Amino acid sequence: MTDASVDPVDAGRAVTDAVPDERVTAVRRIDAGTNAVYRVETDADAYVVKYNTFSGRELLAAEVEVYRLLADTDLPVPRVVDAALDPANGPAFLVMTALPGSSPDGAAVTPALTREMGAGLRAFASVPSLGGYGRLRRDPDRTPPLVAPEDSWRDYVDWYAEVLLSKPSDPLADLADDVRAVIDETRSAIPPEPDPALVVHDYRASNVHVDADGRLVGVFDLERAAVGDLTLAAVNTAYLLTRHRPDEAARLRDALFEGFGGEVSGERRRCYRALAVAREIRGFDVWWGDPAVADEEAAHVRRIAEALTE
Repeated sequence: MTDASVDPVDAGRAVTDAVPDERVTAVRRIDAGTNAVYRVETDADAYVVKYNTFSGRELLAAEVEVYRLLADTDLPVPRVVDAALDPANGPAFLVMTALPGSSPDGAAVTPALTREMGAGLRAFASVPSLGGYGRLRRDPDRTPPLVAPEDSWRDYVDWYAEVLLSKPSDPLADLADDVRAVIDETRSAIPPEPDPALVVHDYRASNVHVDADGRLVGVFDLERAAVGDLTLAAVNTAYLLTRHRPDEAARLRDALFEGFGGEVSGERRRCYRALAVAREIRGFDVWWGDPAVADEEAAHVRRIAEALTE
């Protein structure tokens, strides 16, 4: 998604201010996602500059602290170099180290990789307690400077479902009530106070990097992270990895849950899968607004929703 409010000069300047002893040698736009993101090369290293040109500043502020929180874990996340969360002019931004490797595409997303991604999900459990559940917000008066505001995980699921389905995209608006009914029907199957873990909602192939041997070497784009039941992230990741690969879905899903350490089944899986569909209903116009693919993608989501509500 393009945005005229920032350009390569801005990204280069952000890196120059962050690492003044290094000289910028190249800047290019990363054409992925909804926010403006640039890769900036210097004579010593490489960096990524992310601007909140789509998401709110509060989401970027929380993402900064999530990266810092995970810095001492086994997860290969970028290191925060600088952050301007309340600049005098322009959008807020984050400067972080560029990760090695690149995002896998198509056939490169193999059962071996999904198994490794499943194991990677387990590392999101290795974070300190943040006192509650729900979407993380930055709170500079706390240590670490993050707060999870909900008293229970079910409270967060209720809030999240309302956020996703109260403003559905027009092409799928008629599905909202049925999908919400599935969530309400299966809500009792989710734990009210699960062992707290960091739950990321967009852990997919385009948000990880692999090396030349297909090994996982980077994890990024941790916007909208929450504290709660890690199995939600596993079910959502299975959905994202398999929705366009029905012939391989079983193999990829089995490998993911093998790496994760166990299957998620029954009404809990159905509830979390309904939340994954709800994300599509809310974000459809942003993700699939291209007229060349919109009708096909809408039909695909409808088939998944119908299977949930049968």
